Amino acid sequence: MKKYVAGFLFSQDSSKVVMIKKINPAWQNGLLNGVGGKIEIGEQAIDAMTREFEEETGVVTNAGQWTHFAQVYRPECYDVAFFFARSDLAFEARTVEQEEVQLIDVANLPKNLLPNLRWLIPLALDQQADFSAPIKITEVAGERVKA
Repeated sequence: MKKYVAGFLFSQDSSKVVMIKKINPAWQNGLLNGVGGKIEIGEQAIDAMTREFEEETGVVTNAGQWTHFAQVYRPECYDVAFFFARSDLAFEARTVEQEEVQLIDVANLPKNLLPNLRWLIPLALDQQADFSAPIKITEVAGERVKA
C-alpha cells in the first residue's frame, strides 16, 4: 500500500490555493492536484507534507501551519493524508521541479482538477468543520483510471 500526502496552501484570505499540474501517474497527467508526494519509510505524514511542499514549490513551511483534515483510502491502491494551511506564503510558491505549480482562484476552480478535489477543497475551507481528527474516507476499491 502506497502512502502519500497532499496539501492545499491557501492564501491568508482563502481566495487562492497553490496547486500542481501533474505529469505522473498517467491517470493524473494534465490534472491539478494538491502539492505532495510519497511518505518515506519511517517518516510521519506531517513531515512528508512540509518536505514535499518545499521540494515542489520552494516554500518552507512548518508542521504547526498544517491541519490534517482528511484521510482518503483506496483499498489495494493508496492511502493519502490531506492537509491544508493558510498563509500568504502561497504567493511565493513557484515551479521547482518538472510539474508546474499554479496559484488558483478558489472561486473559479478550473475543470482539470482531480475529481475528489471538487469536494476536498470546500471541505478544507469549511470554518464549521471540526478537524481535531481527520475525516476518514474509503473510496471504491480498484485501480484509478483517468476520467
